[in-house]
Amino acid sequence: MTTNKQTKPQKMLYIPYMCDHVYILGAALAAHNIPNEILPTTTDDTRSVGLDLCKGRECSPCLTTTGDLICHARRPDFDPAQSILMMPTAMGSCRFGQYHVLQQSILEQHGLGEVELFSPTAANSYQGFGERPTQLRQLIWQGSVAVDLLQKLLHEYRPYEMNAGQTDQIYQQCLDRVVDSIKAQGGKHLIETMQWIAEQFESLSVDRSTRRPIIGLVGEIYLRFNTYSNQNIIRKVEAAGGEVMIASMMEWFYYTNWNFKSKSRTTGAYKDFVVTFLTDIYQRHVEHTILKPVEHLLTSPHESPVGQLMDNIRPYYHPDLSSEAVLSMGKAIDFAQHGLNGIINIMPFSCMPGIITAGMASRLREDLGQIPWLDIIYDTQGATNINTRLEAFIYQALQFQRQKSRHQHSVA
Repeated sequence: MTTNKQTKPQKMLYIPYMCDHVYILGAALAAHNIPNEILPTTTDDTRSVGLDLCKGRECSPCLTTTGDLICHARRPDFDPAQSILMMPTAMGSCRFGQYHVLQQSILEQHGLGEVELFSPTAANSYQGFGERPTQLRQLIWQGSVAVDLLQKLLHEYRPYEMNAGQTDQIYQQCLDRVVDSIKAQGGKHLIETMQWIAEQFESLSVDRSTRRPIIGLVGEIYLRFNTYSNQNIIRKVEAAGGEVMIASMMEWFYYTNWNFKSKSRTTGAYKDFVVTFLTDIYQRHVEHTILKPVEHLLTSPHESPVGQLMDNIRPYYHPDLSSEAVLSMGKAIDFAQHGLNGIINIMPFSCMPGIITAGMASRLREDLGQIPWLDIIYDTQGATNINTRLEAFIYQALQFQRQKSRHQHSVA
């Protein structure tokens, strides 16, 4: 039976891999004595299983997560009676809210109806589960902030490294330290870990004598972070001569807070509003505390408030219409206002929020100095011309960067 009840899973909880943030979830659950296992990353074989099982107009994240979950459930050593599969959900127009419904149906069709799907929901801003849900959520937040900052460091340093592969090596070592801090120490020494991380990146040999055009990456959250599904888009941008600044995982959680507060105020659920308001303040405090040791190493260290992103899009699209489109457009404007040189909007094939964002791009660009913009649509067939498109896009971003530089010099 599919459940959205925020209670402690009593069995082994299996979590599909989306991105490195999922290791924080697993570590936090382990710290709270909730047994769990992170599933392996998606492969061509597991994706093929998802493709075979999903016969409708499902988007690519649904295909990959379905394949990952069902392949694991088919393993000979898998015990349905002692297992729970996790598939988070959300309200609204995105098909993400129906993944767990479809996957439960597929499990039942293949004789695995005994398997439970556990679905924490964005409808209540993922308020937590387990015996100490508030403490668990706080721990997950601390680790997620650390991974977001670690990835910002990775993307700012790797394009300029003088020893190929060194940044990736340091990133993995730092990620392991963060995960261990969450799992073994309950986050007690996370600040010390961040100080150690700062030392590792300070020791990197980099050459920033020629600055690359910085590209803001927005779009559907699963595709943004899942390197298998997005065909390593960040590395491809770097290979084409760019530097990437990605919309963070923090942004999504801040947005669920904002959305829940907005709905609570509208419906008169003032207790929920106050609780979420205080949660947001706490999360901001944690973000700034964890950021402090590495702040001096980052170009744009602080997250822009979601309220500001919503204000950004009001002339174009009302925030109450919700969906990831409001975040993608709001963050694209934010990136441009912070001096970035191009925007990439990535989306699954037939994704409604992605299509809305792409449709609004011309109006946004008109008000943002005609900043270069590239929409990339992913399906299960692969984007065969992506390298050529990226080369042309990065060339445009480079010209945009130079034009801004000449204008700034002329004004000075």
